[in-house]
Amino acid sequence: MDDYTWRTKLAARRRRRRREQIFILAVLVMMMTGAFLYFSVYTKTPEYAMREMITAYKAGDAKTFLRHVDLNSITLQAYDDLTSDLFKYDTQLSDAERSLFENFYVLIRRQMCNGAVKVLNTYLDTHEWTLPGEILKGRQLGIDYDLLLDRSLIRYTSLIDLEEVENHGDEVTATFSIVEEYSQVPFVLKVTLKDLANESFNIGGNEFELFGRKIKFPGLTFNLGGSDWKVVSVDNYRGYLDAVSPILRKNLADYIDATEEIVYRYNRTFEAEQNNFIYLGKSPYGIMLANQRVEVSDYITNTIIPSLENRQAELDQIPIPEGAQFLASLRQESTRVTILAWQSYIKGITENSAAALDTAASLHKQEMVLDQRIEEIVHNSAIARNLPELP
Repeated sequence: MDDYTWRTKLAARRRRRRREQIFILAVLVMMMTGAFLYFSVYTKTPEYAMREMITAYKAGDAKTFLRHVDLNSITLQAYDDLTSDLFKYDTQLSDAERSLFENFYVLIRRQMCNGAVKVLNTYLDTHEWTLPGEILKGRQLGIDYDLLLDRSLIRYTSLIDLEEVENHGDEVTATFSIVEEYSQVPFVLKVTLKDLANESFNIGGNEFELFGRKIKFPGLTFNLGGSDWKVVSVDNYRGYLDAVSPILRKNLADYIDATEEIVYRYNRTFEAEQNNFIYLGKSPYGIMLANQRVEVSDYITNTIIPSLENRQAELDQIPIPEGAQFLASLRQESTRVTILAWQSYIKGITENSAAALDTAASLHKQEMVLDQRIEEIVHNSAIARNLPELP
């Protein structure tokens, strides 16, 4: 190899090494720039916060999920949306009563929303729906909180994915795809976000005209000094209720119509059996005699309990449309509790067991609450009524 050829190859090798070094340096710069933008910019954007929230929701990470949701603000607005027509379908209220109760539910707004926050916190932590208790336990404020949760659709709504995050000047909105599990109605839920840590600033997101066409660059909102992006309101929750509730309400009405004859017939049967039960238990001495206890026990075992089982068997034969699941499950639970109450009563009178009679009384109270709830659903009642007379 002559000297010229050697020098030419050596120069080419130097140029190749220089290009490789420049390429490696460029890759390192891009990686460092990407890492800087990711950790210093993107992780502080509302889009990152919402994607992290979605991941936490699917993974059951309650702590991370709640870091991006201001439940107190959300529930206040959602309560107003939910109760705006709470009394609209209550056929038992006069106009004056409806106005009275609407004003009343404005007054108890804080207590109701605090209860909702407690319920949601518990669910996110344990994946179990519980009731708030305390002042909202039972019907102290005139409403069945479990029924209110059912009407809110929160227990049967699945969060699918993040659709979009948009900057609108000082406001940031995000949209999510969700679905109501019973009706399978899809919906796009829109929420408003705020950076509760400090002020953020925007890049892009402006619309301009080029050659007669409007073009909008995607916007980016971030804060290099730290951020705390949270969902502070659900903007179209009322729209979601309006999209799903009529379907569920129609399905419920169809199920009530389909079971009306069964319920009516067995109510007459239970009324007659209740009268016979009272007659068999009458005694001039104030307590049942031994032979009466046996007779009453046999009557409950061979007549009353089979009637309850037969009614439930007939109800179970009726197809349950989506939206009537809650009512159907309440009827099943009422039948179960009622049978347990009668069985405890039998044990109490045949074994002279005060504990069994106490259990029967406690179960009977549970039965009455369940049956009242059923009546409220059937009659579209929004408020609690006096406990009905039950067989």
